[in-house]
Amino acid sequence: MNQNVIKIVSFKLNKGISVEQLMEKSTASGEFVATQPGFIYRSLAQQSNSDTFVDISYWQTMEDCQHMQLAFEDADVCQAYCALVDSESVGISHHSVLSQSDCTA
Repeated sequence: MNQNVIKIVSFKLNKGISVEQLMEKSTASGEFVATQPGFIYRSLAQQSNSDTFVDISYWQTMEDCQHMQLAFEDADVCQAYCALVDSESVGISHHSVLSQSDCTA
């Protein structure tokens, strides 16, 4: 049985980058990510009272997540998204899903 995986990327924006700019590039990169095999769900959130963001995606398997990462690195729309991010602030973690419910949003 394959186990679903959550990828969480935390980051801060480069100086001078607005949330509006982030949202524009996030939408474009999100459309690309959603076409990748094994994609389940993605969300972008900002920590309350902070300049830290989290980009969370759910994948059918770790292999799907890893393949997406390779494709992400080569896609122009994804590189435009990454160009907004302070690379020194980036943290990436992967988590195996133990329990989940349907997303009704």
